[in-house]
Amino acid sequence: LSNPSYSPELMGKVTLVNYCLTREGLNDQLLNRVVCHEKPELEEQFSQIVDNMASNTNLLVAIENSLLRELSSAQGNILDNEDLISTLEQAKKKATEIKRKISEAQTAKEEINKARSLYKPVSRRGSTLYFASSGLSIIDPMYEMSLESFLKQFVGALDQADEDDSLEVRLQNLIDSCMQL
Repeated sequence: LSNPSYSPELMGKVTLVNYCLTREGLNDQLLNRVVCHEKPELEEQFSQIVDNMASNTNLLVAIENSLLRELSSAQGNILDNEDLISTLEQAKKKATEIKRKISEAQTAKEEINKARSLYKPVSRRGSTLYFASSGLSIIDPMYEMSLESFLKQFVGALDQADEDDSLEVRLQNLIDSCMQL
């Protein structure tokens, strides 16, 4: 249903969720597929960096929460509490190291994104093809295509593209192969 209209009573009881696919979302999904196909080690490194950044950020939040909990439960003058001061110093060292790791990971992520961006023309072409072909279903329902089916055909087209040592030629071969879906 592209624009559903229900009674107010029904709308009060139901939550509508729009699962429409956006062009940007499909571009990202296809870029992941292309990079995974062409440079699997780059995609693996990218996912590891994202995972490490998330875990380090969670660890940093946990340290901050732990410090706040200890400070709120401290009795008397906190400057006289040796255990609390040593805990604060250790937490500061850990937090500084985690922030350094996050910064290094961010730099590495930017470098990987530069390398991944070389494959964006292929993902943009694939996205354009999907939305053009999905628009054909307006003409005749026979032309309906699921995203899953399109992704299988897209990866199949990547497999069939002619190999080449030159990246520019390889990208053009990938695009040409996609156009023959």
